[in-house]
Amino acid sequence: MKTDTHTLLATACTAIALTTGAARAGYLFFEEAPIRYSDSEAADPIAGLAADIEAGKVRFDRSSEKAYLRSFLEHIGVPPESQVLVFSRTSFQNDYIGPRRPRAIYFSPEYYVGWVQGGEIEIISVDPEIGPVFYRFETPFGRGAKPRIRREAQCLNCHGSSRTGGYPGMLVRSVYPDEIGAPIFAAGTRRTDHSSPINERWGGWYVTGENAGDRHLGNLYYREGEPGETIPEMDFGAHPRSLEKAFDTSNYLVATSDIVGLMVLEHQITAHNAITKAHLDARRWLYVDASIHKDTGRAEGEIGESTRALLDRGADDLLRAMLLSGEAELEGWGVEGGEAFQEAFAKGARRDPDGRSLRDLQLLSRLFKHRLSYMIHSTAFEHLHPVMKAKFYRKLWDALHGKGNPEICGHLGEKERGRILAILRATKDGLPEYWLEP
Repeated sequence: MKTDTHTLLATACTAIALTTGAARAGYLFFEEAPIRYSDSEAADPIAGLAADIEAGKVRFDRSSEKAYLRSFLEHIGVPPESQVLVFSRTSFQNDYIGPRRPRAIYFSPEYYVGWVQGGEIEIISVDPEIGPVFYRFETPFGRGAKPRIRREAQCLNCHGSSRTGGYPGMLVRSVYPDEIGAPIFAAGTRRTDHSSPINERWGGWYVTGENAGDRHLGNLYYREGEPGETIPEMDFGAHPRSLEKAFDTSNYLVATSDIVGLMVLEHQITAHNAITKAHLDARRWLYVDASIHKDTGRAEGEIGESTRALLDRGADDLLRAMLLSGEAELEGWGVEGGEAFQEAFAKGARRDPDGRSLRDLQLLSRLFKHRLSYMIHSTAFEHLHPVMKAKFYRKLWDALHGKGNPEICGHLGEKERGRILAILRATKDGLPEYWLEP
């Protein structure tokens, strides 16, 4: 029986209405065709590693819980120096977390790893088709008698909800924690990213390093006062170099939760989520468009006007995130973190003949010297839907030649645009041919 064209057009209108990804009650677009997130077999690297661990082909150092974690991070290429620490109870392992036993987060462009003492290891890896996939790693030092990695649907309660814009994704939250790390919800909670002012960031996190200007919300826990009032109960300092006075740091891979690492993490999550959104949106919009095409008699491969407009808007949103549009300006002399994170972060740099990289940090008025996200080199970007990628590249080309939307790229001066263009030409494979012309 022939598909009802009116039904398909109604589906298209639904897709248009959901361009922001905001989840309606009980509606998760990514669980429907063509994505079918939960029903799709994951093809990310952790899925393969899980099978190898079950088969006994991969083993990690069992001499201690810390050694086990270190060897796992080494196996997947995540630097221990990327460690940042959160003590608010905002994880499914809340019973293990508190100011005296914070949860450690480690990250690279391909993975996010969470760990608490005596608990499980949490892993986010990126699948080329469905985006971030969430895992729980039972280890011999936690609940599991033997190592086992399994995909965890429960994570989508937070990581696939309105908190992440209705898409599978990551987030950094700033809360007002009490003495056991439980958020005081009456005081409010924020999702933070590279656009957030420093004085709104890192409530419920430990922060080492320094910043000029207003103090961040890290290293504090509170008690409730009058309705809507929070009173600092314990303050571990605005600018500690080490956290030894707050808890036993010997149980962790490093003794810090670096301020620059936190800022890089926030930006990376912003870029990663934007790539996921652009990819999944392109898949569903083109799927609906192709369904309509069957009954409208359009030429093969032709994309409808409404769908082209959606793709264009989606590419703008991705460009905005990748160019750090709206980034909060740092005050005074900026921020100062430790050398360990910055050295580890720089090891992943791809450099042009003049030694410049998209990972070069500025730290005075902003985070990066060259404001195009290094996540353009990530696996997630490599697997971005080709139609969306082509639109993004054209818009980025225009932006770097002073022809783009000033609301998105007006913060980039001519010299910075030239540096970014040179870095990309020297370090990025797969650029469109017109990028390589003189």
